[in-house]
Amino acid sequence: MITTKVKEAAVYRSGSYVTRHGNIELKQGRQTVMIEGLTASLDPSTVTLALPEAVTGSNVNVERYPAEKQQEMKKDLLSKIEVVQNKIEILNNQIEILKNNTDFSEKESISVKEMSEYIDALPEKLESVYEKIRGLQEEEKDLQKQLQEKQNETQTYYVKVDLEAKQDGVFPLQLRYFERNASWYPLYEIHTEEGDRLTVKLKAKIAQHTIENWDDISLRLFTGNPSVSADIPELSPQKLSFYRPRNTLYKANAAFGAAKAAMRMDEEMVMDAAVPMAMEEEVMYDVEEEKAEVVANDTMMEYDLSGTYSIDHENEISADLTSHQVDCRYHIIAVPKLDSFGYLAAEVKTADIEELINSYAIVYHKETYLGNICLDPDQSKETYDISLGKDESIRLKRDLKKKYSSNVLLKGTKKTEFVYELQLTSLKSETCTVTLIDQIPVSEDKTITVEIDDVSKGKVSEDTGEVRWDLDLAPGEKKNFTLAYSVSWPKDKNLSI
Repeated sequence: MITTKVKEAAVYRSGSYVTRHGNIELKQGRQTVMIEGLTASLDPSTVTLALPEAVTGSNVNVERYPAEKQQEMKKDLLSKIEVVQNKIEILNNQIEILKNNTDFSEKESISVKEMSEYIDALPEKLESVYEKIRGLQEEEKDLQKQLQEKQNETQTYYVKVDLEAKQDGVFPLQLRYFERNASWYPLYEIHTEEGDRLTVKLKAKIAQHTIENWDDISLRLFTGNPSVSADIPELSPQKLSFYRPRNTLYKANAAFGAAKAAMRMDEEMVMDAAVPMAMEEEVMYDVEEEKAEVVANDTMMEYDLSGTYSIDHENEISADLTSHQVDCRYHIIAVPKLDSFGYLAAEVKTADIEELINSYAIVYHKETYLGNICLDPDQSKETYDISLGKDESIRLKRDLKKKYSSNVLLKGTKKTEFVYELQLTSLKSETCTVTLIDQIPVSEDKTITVEIDDVSKGKVSEDTGEVRWDLDLAPGEKKNFTLAYSVSWPKDKNLSI
């Protein structure tokens, strides 16, 4: 039996193409060998064997242990577990006997002294039995763990191959295959910097959930996913038809649902059968830089990590990939209608954070952890505000100073007037730039009229009704703004405002 260890892994967003290294001692001539230790989650159709020039191979077969062999491999452990369980059962029976013997009602020959001595000695006897049970339970727990490991081992694959060596010797070999139970996902960090700049760091969270640990392996990360079908999409005919009666349409929808379910099953089958591209052998060399080398391949991005990594099969690791700086404008965003505090933000060009769109990022301000944010900018807009957390040194108030309703008899309308006072207070020790945001309602019906009376020179968006003020707020300064508007609508209709 020959064993190997994972030494290289090309990890995709889902799955990994691994390379195992090992040595094999061969006699001159032809012989059949078995290479064990492969995982149960590999794709057997992707297994390839690489041998040195002095050895040739044929009849490479990837197999599992038959059910009888699996049971035979677990037989010894199952027997030991049964023995321990029997001992525990006997000790539990002893406890019941010791407890039952405290009933002296039918024992006329026993003296009071003997009863007292028995009762006094009972706790110590019981504790002794309980201690033995605890020891046996720990032994059973350890045996059960070994059984689970053996169970995993019996379900793994092994390679059976005919080899022919030109002379006696110990020869290196390599096994390569696609491993399903490995993956990585990107994690971004945003760090504020002195001046108008941000540092954006890209890290990778890498995990593998096979039955073994990967120790001191070289790593490459790919942004692609070979588990997804690579078939070129084809357009189906788009057919038009008139509306059908409800019952007919219901039947058609039911048929469509069944067809769609069948289509999903077909897609899943294609995904399961997908085979990743072959990986070419590369000469490894030391890279002095700690971060990953980024390579733009024809179909995906590749990150070639320097050094070696160890990945436990029950945990994940983190690796630094890239780091770059982005120009920004720091300012406070104040929305008093929704919050009584401001928010520190970094305004960036949307094009500068294109790779972060629809991603999560961890934010650090002056090395202080602020939390996680989701980056979902409107790509049609030139700029985007990255939230850097709540700023409690900017206090906000929004007070309704007037709400007056009246009937306009000549026009047959109702009218309500609103006057709000917005107040900003700075508790900072230095001047800051603030963007104050509020809103007036927008009419979607021509019979509803909105008139702006006073917005204290704020900029109003006709499409959204957003009112925006850009200002500087000195230390300890307090500023007030007025937001006044009126809404008119037909008096025979109800409007909730």
